[in-house]
Amino acid sequence: MPDVLTVSAKGQITLPSDLRLDFGLNEGDKVFAEKMDIGYVIKRPKKGLLEYAGFIKDTYDPEKDLAFAIDAAAAHILGEDEC
Repeated sequence: MPDVLTVSAKGQITLPSDLRLDFGLNEGDKVFAEKMDIGYVIKRPKKGLLEYAGFIKDTYDPEKDLAFAIDAAAAHILGEDEC
């Protein structure tokens, strides 16, 4: 049976403790909510976002490849790449 989440007046939701424990989520962790045909899917990034500081600048030429670099970084963070 799915967990029921309540949206607060500030638009916040609280994940039930069993879900947080199952996925190793702690206070302050970042997650992604992706809209899908079946509803929303919550994903955890592969790494902390701060670990990607400089990733785009050091890996791609911003003058030529910025859009590609952003898409590649987002796919990696969301775990949608093959790395």
